[in-house]
Amino acid sequence: MDDDLPTDFQVIVVGTGMVESIVAAACSRIHKNVLHLDSSDHYGGLWASYNFDGLQKFIKEVNSDPEKQVQVYNLTEQWYIEKESPPEDEKGEGEAKAEDGKTDPPKKIWSQANFASEYRKFNIDMTPKLLFSRGPLVELLISSNIARYAEFRCVTRVLTWMNDRLMPVPCSRADVFATEAVSILEKRMLMKMLTSIVGYNEEEMNNEFKDWNDKTFKEYLEHKGLSANLIHYVLFAIAGGTEGMPCLEGVKECKKFLMSLGRYGNTPFLWPMYGSGELPQCFCRLCAVFGGVYCLNRPIDSVETKTVEEGKTVVVIGSKSKTLNCDHLVIGINECPKDLVSPEPVATSDISKAVFITNGTIMQSEKEPLTLLRFPPLIEGGGAVTVLEVGPATGSCPKGLFVVYFITNKVADAESDLKPYAEKIFDMSGGDQTEDSEKPKCLWSLFYNVKDTSAAAESASACVHVCSGPDAGLDFDRAVEQAEQIFKKICPGEEFLPRAPDPEEIVFEDDVTHGPEFEREQEDEADGDAPKE
Repeated sequence: MDDDLPTDFQVIVVGTGMVESIVAAACSRIHKNVLHLDSSDHYGGLWASYNFDGLQKFIKEVNSDPEKQVQVYNLTEQWYIEKESPPEDEKGEGEAKAEDGKTDPPKKIWSQANFASEYRKFNIDMTPKLLFSRGPLVELLISSNIARYAEFRCVTRVLTWMNDRLMPVPCSRADVFATEAVSILEKRMLMKMLTSIVGYNEEEMNNEFKDWNDKTFKEYLEHKGLSANLIHYVLFAIAGGTEGMPCLEGVKECKKFLMSLGRYGNTPFLWPMYGSGELPQCFCRLCAVFGGVYCLNRPIDSVETKTVEEGKTVVVIGSKSKTLNCDHLVIGINECPKDLVSPEPVATSDISKAVFITNGTIMQSEKEPLTLLRFPPLIEGGGAVTVLEVGPATGSCPKGLFVVYFITNKVADAESDLKPYAEKIFDMSGGDQTEDSEKPKCLWSLFYNVKDTSAAAESASACVHVCSGPDAGLDFDRAVEQAEQIFKKICPGEEFLPRAPDPEEIVFEDDVTHGPEFEREQEDEADGDAPKE
């Protein structure tokens, strides 16, 4: 492989995270000569999705490598089920008689061995995120024609935690007027207030919110006369905020939510089939289609910049005893040598995450749900907690299971920050899986912390572009914005990801040598017909 790999490129990208992959696709699309490397044997870095076996390997790798614990730490994995399934004669005990006298099939009793045998049916995300249906990533996927490489499912419901129970959040106008939790008068007040938020334009000096710069969003909602229930819906469920959320931030978050309603389905959100880790790979695919060269399992050993003739600066990379040269290096923050980052990004609060696998949904529904749940802060000093529940229809897990992700800003550690929320909606006792329970049973859990490297990092050299890691936010907006900024520095004046043609739209030039014409006469002779004069 070393002998085959060219040494000179216009752009070398190191790391296959979301930002790096978008930049690689954008450069390749305008016919820049791109090499895309990753030290891992899989795509995505901290943005990756793993099957269950891959996730087990990842956990072992992190726990045995102190260098990896700089990025991911405090990993706590726990099983709540037996290693092996019970004998066949014990399984029938879960059968129940339905009202029509027919026997329902017994509920499957899951074991650790079942997880191992069905490991390929899991796609578990390290950075689960949603797309706003009118957000920057959806628009980019459509305008660049990269959407053809991916499939999406609509989030079917938004829930919140209110009065110590799960409550559905009315998203559409129809939902608002159908819900019985809100009076007619409140509904009118809510619609009027949401209409003024949709009309918000920060460019206009004269807008309704001009005097609310130094006040909280909650104060604004109270000023509008909204009841406690409505304030809860808007502040915690729609804006995803806390009581201290600044007013204008709340207005922007609400507007983003409201503007994405009604495009696809009943909520503003989409979830990528097979997990968020599919999205970096879609951009990598486009990069490869336009000539990008890919090389996984390829760590870099050294990076330096040097000035060549006419004062031009190039980047020289040492990798597996080979020297690679490029005009621009795009590199993930976790791969980048410390001396190239200047100054080091300001440390923000790290991220607490958890993944749970359960034997049922957190709130029953007719069809398999895809759920966004937003918890208001329940612990002192804590932030809001985002919960995403995905089922078998998304390609995330085998039938009969759900994967549930929790994300918040770190206060103590992932387990302390998130377990109190998990216990509200799961049965974590490890008891009999066949017994009826109000809450789904937790079968497996993983808590972990991630270093927040989402703050924009500048490089000491104009030829080196450092890509941020994932943030704690719900969407991909920051990654898309940063990728476009980096692309514009590398290719000023060029269009960012112009539409890629479909295969059937590609027209060959006249000077291309075509294959031989189809000769009808030969076919006729073969059929025994005399050739025509």
